[in-house]
Amino acid sequence: MKLLLKLLVVLPLMITLLSCSYLLTDHGNDYLKEKQTAALVLPEGQQSKPIVDYYPINTLNPEKVGESYEVPMPQQIFSSGTSNEVRMHKLGELRWVYVETLPSSAWPIMKDFWVSSQYGLGASDPNTGHIESESISIQGIESKLVMKIEHGIRQASSEIFVSHITQQDNDWIRLEGEGNLEENILRSVLDYFASTPSTGGTSLVALNLNYGQKAVLKQTNNKSSYIELNLEYSRAWAAVDRALKEALIKVNDLDRDEGVFYVGFSKEEEKGFFRSIVSRKSYIGNYRVVVKEMDNNVCWVTIDSDEEESQLYLRDLLSEINQSLS
Repeated sequence: MKLLLKLLVVLPLMITLLSCSYLLTDHGNDYLKEKQTAALVLPEGQQSKPIVDYYPINTLNPEKVGESYEVPMPQQIFSSGTSNEVRMHKLGELRWVYVETLPSSAWPIMKDFWVSSQYGLGASDPNTGHIESESISIQGIESKLVMKIEHGIRQASSEIFVSHITQQDNDWIRLEGEGNLEENILRSVLDYFASTPSTGGTSLVALNLNYGQKAVLKQTNNKSSYIELNLEYSRAWAAVDRALKEALIKVNDLDRDEGVFYVGFSKEEEKGFFRSIVSRKSYIGNYRVVVKEMDNNVCWVTIDSDEEESQLYLRDLLSEINQSLS
């Protein structure tokens, strides 16, 4: 019995002393002791995403690795693979390239694209995000390619559009028919982003392009919340549809002509003093997600419900959609 009592006193004391010894030691450079092992061998037919070492250790010269070693800044990597950092979008006849980087970073890359292309760089304006090719002749018709770089729906993203236009009666109109090069140019843009390593730089003259985000959470004068989408109706509808799917919000029915998604949304409400360990009350309500066209390129997304208790969670549902959009 006495031995047991001694152990109960001595063991906690030893653990405390060992813990203090570890905590009082500087472990800031422990990561330098890590060793790089062989690559993981996957089963046949299986693939993995490429792993990028954003904070490499200078293992080639271990004698130079110490407290003064400066970790380099990570490089911005673009890929057209499954990472979805660069991809092509299509909605009806509209096509564009989506890039997960700010427009001010996409701007210098796209200027380089036109300089190195066979069409040349004719004009550019970082204030509007427009880049024009030199004049080109297609089947005897003089035309030019116009690129527009805009902020995307998501934060820190860009959308790149290309129009192939020709002059007719002092007006510039879209070139129709087989001679239209829009799709070919966009695919070349996609390949260019995927194959060109970026230094993660940004253009100071194009910084204003970063402020044109297309999805913004706002409030009316009576304090009701809504999402303003700076998009035409068809794109706004498609964006909300995708956001609901990504947020795993169940769509029971929809009416595109009326701009309404009928959804079921569950909200778990915490009960009790110790919220992390006490069971929660789950509430499931029926809501209408309304996409309304306010102007040619502006739509509002609002939430309403006929159920009294559902009124408490209108903003929660709107927040879920906004997070998926942005």
